[in-house]
Amino acid sequence: MNFPNPHLEALISGQEQGLKYYMKVHGSTLRYFAYRIVRDKYVAEEIVSDSFVKLWVGKDRIKSESSIKAFLFISTKNACLDHTNLVRNKIIHDNEMLDELVSTNEDVLTKMIQLELVKLIVEEVEKLPKQQAQIFRMTYFEHKETDEISSELGVSANSIYFARSKALAALKKAFGFKRNPNLQELTFILFLLSNYYSIK
Repeated sequence: MNFPNPHLEALISGQEQGLKYYMKVHGSTLRYFAYRIVRDKYVAEEIVSDSFVKLWVGKDRIKSESSIKAFLFISTKNACLDHTNLVRNKIIHDNEMLDELVSTNEDVLTKMIQLELVKLIVEEVEKLPKQQAQIFRMTYFEHKETDEISSELGVSANSIYFARSKALAALKKAFGFKRNPNLQELTFILFLLSNYYSIK
């Protein structure tokens, strides 16, 4: 079998650097995903670590890059639901997932893509000038009103509007939106941030 990705070959052949590569690629996004369900940072980290252990145990049945990503997210989702007692009987067992994956789990994969987008957005926010980033986070991550931000930072409402506008313009540019993006595009970004951002 020819492996287009040396990391995939390393994982399947039992080399730990292969596992470490996928932990680096998917670990952060998985922890975002798990935290949203269990609302406990420590538990989320434990669940994600366990998902990587399961991946390692079942490495001989891995067929592709997409099967790795799908398995990690489905395994993490099921473990999180078990932890919160929302699911008592799993229909799909971990040992079966590597053989039959993608077709019945579109919802999980969609959420995974959204979380990866949120991660990119948060990274772009961190690149903004300090005050712009702070005002953006207070507005869209902490849901604070303009007068509340003004009181906390000691700046005028006009300064907040200007900083927020500059921050949004920078994000639009970073993600390649049209010069005048439609409202749906911008609303989607802000919806994702509002619903998926978690405290580091």
